[in-house]
Amino acid sequence: MRNGHFTIKRENVFIPQRVDTRCGVKITTGPFEYWTYRLTGWLRGRRIRKQFKSIEEAEGAKNRYEVAAANVRDDVRAVATRLDAKQIGEAEAAFHRLGKHTLSFAVDWFLANYRPPSTPSGIAEAVQAFTDLHLPLVSFYVARDYKRELAALCAAFPAREVHSISTEEVHAYLARRHVGKKAWNNIRGSLHAFFEFCRVAPRKWCEENPVGPIIKHRISRGIPEILSAARAAEVMAFLENWRGGSLVPYFALCLFAGIRPTVPRGEVWKLGKISPAQMPRIVDSANGVIRISPDVSKTRDLRQITIQSNLRLWLECYPLDRYPIVIPSMKKRVTEVRMKLGLTADVLRHTFISMHVAKFKSLGAAALEAGNSESIIKRHYLNLVTAEETSLFWQIQPRGDAFAESRHRLEIFKDVAKKVVI
Repeated sequence: MRNGHFTIKRENVFIPQRVDTRCGVKITTGPFEYWTYRLTGWLRGRRIRKQFKSIEEAEGAKNRYEVAAANVRDDVRAVATRLDAKQIGEAEAAFHRLGKHTLSFAVDWFLANYRPPSTPSGIAEAVQAFTDLHLPLVSFYVARDYKRELAALCAAFPAREVHSISTEEVHAYLARRHVGKKAWNNIRGSLHAFFEFCRVAPRKWCEENPVGPIIKHRISRGIPEILSAARAAEVMAFLENWRGGSLVPYFALCLFAGIRPTVPRGEVWKLGKISPAQMPRIVDSANGVIRISPDVSKTRDLRQITIQSNLRLWLECYPLDRYPIVIPSMKKRVTEVRMKLGLTADVLRHTFISMHVAKFKSLGAAALEAGNSESIIKRHYLNLVTAEETSLFWQIQPRGDAFAESRHRLEIFKDVAKKVVI
């Protein structure tokens, strides 16, 4: 009599479209497609085939059937024992799951390695504590990822305590997501941050971070796309004549200062939302620096960017009090320009970093101004442009009507200053 051998297989079920006209009315159903977990095996010589919506339900049913199969084996015999029926069934199931290992081996390992938490905490309560503390401190996109991934974690391990979740369970959870290497790393990072929060004092809800041993994929990145000096000059010349130069400050700050260009919620967007009264302190022309404060910076670190001579000219010709960084319908306008000119999202920032390294020959200075690590700068931006190309890039200056008006105002100022001196 066949008994046992239960397996779980993930399957895709497709039900084609069906038309039923038996009642005189045309009724169309389908098509339908969904994923299911199929449990197969044998119990008392009878074939078992069942479908479940989630892997947790399938594994629970598998454990129950394995216990039932163990109880009807041919070698079942009466034994005098102090265990009750439930304990006997659990012990038999444990033996079956251990395979070649003995129960004593499993008990010894458990007693040697298990460390109860200082204060047990349920997964839902821990997630709530983590989000209450961290979400106000991170960017919109990081907060969005935290909320999504931790909600999925709660759904996968309902009513579990944090310390009871093992590395094997987290790895199986990640494997079931069927995601690529980058998404794997992102999800792993969110889970690692959460369990590390649970591990450290004063919480100590778990002794070890179960995500720590899980592999982090190494992802190779190609050579970043950058603009040549001539192409950058064409872009800025186009912007001077497009809608009265309204987007010149945005593109100038991204191209010649390397400020992260995401609209909305990126660094340049947050910079544009600063009040006019505080703007001279942030874009400090007197000291020749742009201060990216922690509430603006993606990395939550304060950094300063040197205002190069050509960027100073752009800001003088297009002053931020007359040409604000953020304009109405900002995302629509920026997307329109990028589509017209064929610009990718980060090409301006990539160009700035490459040109900065080529001109100043300092990985550290480029890393400080760009808000990246020196290793990233060295790996991706070193030796991408020639010295001649770099010289031409840092000489790109305004040439439109605003430039002429700015030069005219400067000449008037000089004349007035001379008369005052006389």
